[in-house]
Amino acid sequence: MSKVLEWGNLTWPEFVKARKTTNIAVLPIGAIEEHGPHLPLNTDNVAADAFARLVCGQTGAFLLPTMPLGQVWSLKRFPGSLTISNDTLKAIIRDLSESLQMQAIKGLILISGHLGNMAALKEAAREVQESLQFPVMYLFYPSLNEASKGVMEAPTSHPSIVHADELETSILLSLRPDVVKMDRAVREYPDYPADFDVVPTFWDEVNESGVFGDATMASKEKGDAIMRRVVDKAVELVEHFKKAVNQTND
Repeated sequence: MSKVLEWGNLTWPEFVKARKTTNIAVLPIGAIEEHGPHLPLNTDNVAADAFARLVCGQTGAFLLPTMPLGQVWSLKRFPGSLTISNDTLKAIIRDLSESLQMQAIKGLILISGHLGNMAALKEAAREVQESLQFPVMYLFYPSLNEASKGVMEAPTSHPSIVHADELETSILLSLRPDVVKMDRAVREYPDYPADFDVVPTFWDEVNESGVFGDATMASKEKGDAIMRRVVDKAVELVEHFKKAVNQTND
């Protein structure tokens, strides 16, 4: 793995030199939201940054500073959670894409540690593609479902929720074990109402601890096994993206 090109730590002459070898930038995007009693409020930020560093180290892409706020509607009433709107998040991506384009960057990869951001990132990527002809890829732990099969032991609490449970806690134990307080991990399986998937529902209405599953079953070994496959898939997608971008610009 090569040294990571951290955009914010380069001087401008260093940036100009580095730009001769890469024209792709990676933006980690997280959120500030509750993650139970055992994970910090900035869990999605530290995970997105650590994940993006692994990808940048293998692909040579520039690593941008982590965008620390995201769309957190479902959990915004939990103590400590902060949220911005989808429109704000989309506007940030559009403005950043224009700025990157001015710096001769040919493509942007968004790596989100927070699933709630993905709708806005997908819309932003479409808008940037149409308005600027600037390609944007958006990733959230690619191949996560396949990677977790046979590794996770506890049942999931909901098919579309990965939050402070065995899976997310294992990922954090792999990427940043220093932020995890496993002695505080708990197990909670909410009783979801029948209309949970089809009407807006604040998650504090169905959950007390902020853990959606069994965090006590998490381990670093499980997280390592999952992240090896996830990082491999992300690197594969980024390399494909780089090739497509450079063919377009030839």
